Amino acid sequence: MAVEIGEAREAWGMNVLNLVTDFAEQMKHVREPFYIVFHAKQDRNNPNTFRQAIRAYYEKPPFLLGLLVWYVDHRKSEIRFVPELSSPPDVPIDPSLLSDKAEDAFTRVMETGQKAKILLS
Repeated sequence: MAVEIGEAREAWGMNVLNLVTDFAEQMKHVREPFYIVFHAKQDRNNPNTFRQAIRAYYEKPPFLLGLLVWYVDHRKSEIRFVPELSSPPDVPIDPSLLSDKAEDAFTRVMETGQKAKILLS
């Protein structure tokens, strides 16, 4: 059985979305707006396993590579993904979804990735 690159991406993406919406629902009692931050990292004891974590921030979370961020305001019944605070390190994106305008580029992401030796120039 051949394994295709990215075959688990859709299932994992739906899992992450379900975790986030479940977390937001559990936080329904919180009246002030907040951010939900998701990240996953390799388990130190089992390199074949990834640990997923979700956390609420009541101020803008720090910008780090490998985070997915949502903004939640229950008073307005709002939950939205915040791409400018999110930075997955290696998630291929359909080029048709990306802007080719220079003013849309986040050079800070590139610089952070280069300093962390994640991105090469």
